[in-house]
Amino acid sequence: MKRDHKLIRDHKLIMVFSAVSVLAAGAVGIGIARTDPPPPPLAVVSRDVAIGPDGVLSVQFVGDTMLGGAAQPVIDQFGYDWPLQFARESLTGDFVVATAEAPISTITLPWDLNKPYSYSTRPEAAAGLARAGIDAVTLANNHSLDTGPLGLTDTMVNAEAAGMATFGAGPDMARAEQPLLLRTQLGTIGIVGIGESFGTRVDDDEAGTVQFNPKTVRRGIDLARAAGADWVIAHVHWGDNYAPIDGQQRYWAQQLADAGYDMVIGSGPHYVQPIEFIGAMPVVYSVGNFAFGAPGRFRDFAVPGLGLAVSVELSPDRAAHLSVRCLLTDNDIVAFQPRPCTPEEAEAYLPRLNPTMSMHRDVGVLPCGCFTRRDQQ
Repeated sequence: MKRDHKLIRDHKLIMVFSAVSVLAAGAVGIGIARTDPPPPPLAVVSRDVAIGPDGVLSVQFVGDTMLGGAAQPVIDQFGYDWPLQFARESLTGDFVVATAEAPISTITLPWDLNKPYSYSTRPEAAAGLARAGIDAVTLANNHSLDTGPLGLTDTMVNAEAAGMATFGAGPDMARAEQPLLLRTQLGTIGIVGIGESFGTRVDDDEAGTVQFNPKTVRRGIDLARAAGADWVIAHVHWGDNYAPIDGQQRYWAQQLADAGYDMVIGSGPHYVQPIEFIGAMPVVYSVGNFAFGAPGRFRDFAVPGLGLAVSVELSPDRAAHLSVRCLLTDNDIVAFQPRPCTPEEAEAYLPRLNPTMSMHRDVGVLPCGCFTRRDQQ
């Protein structure tokens, strides 16, 4: 996504979707404003999540992940556990979700030869991620079809064979739009994968990703709720590389809040953006990279080479809150082995993301008025 075309595109998109919203508001039963119950989903991706002995449910999110690329020679030497040797210390959630920003396939030929950056990782990468503690990957991003529809199918097969759930893309609309349902003792969390326009939009009979428009925003939460979700998280891929939050991100964050989502987790810019709230809904605009096998351009853009591991923590007797950990991800420094921030690094950096964050050694804590049950509102 290029900055020179982005501002013009954002302005046009916001004007178009604003007009659509105005028209929808005046027409009962049309588009995002409809009041009829949604049709039930044909199927969902579902996992049972056990809560630890502390009685707290922790669902954790980390950023863009690729066990390959420029890191492949050192992975060949030391194996697929080596890149995550230190980063796995930060994977503390009962369920952990990452962004798989490269196909996991034996196919290596780029599908679009004109695309400036195309990635691929070998099937062994899936087992490496699962061994480190990744439980699911979102595929709603601009690299899921780098090796075409067959590469996407391979990614889903290899990830699921390793025990990881996949969502946000698929061989057709019915599969791509399936929410991920986490069923727990405290309730059910739905996670919906969605992203900006990458030129790979899924259709009824065509592989691709679920992309932002008023219909997909509304349908994502409707499908999750119809499947029994008490709370719904939007896992989104958006923004410009190494750039601040832009107008399109803010526009879609507001649309997600208006639709009733409980939380937004973002990835895509490759570096960390601030955490804000729209009403009670937390918006983590970008968690940055996790273990990403590309050199990176942090110095070129004068931005910190850091990523986040963000957990939403729920318990039966306390209000929900976010726990935020940081990782050093600049490969010029860590050489493809991201590591947790030291307490000193975390205390110097994390409070910049939101002024209400309090620090507990190397963990930032944000209070959250979110994740209340529908029957308690």
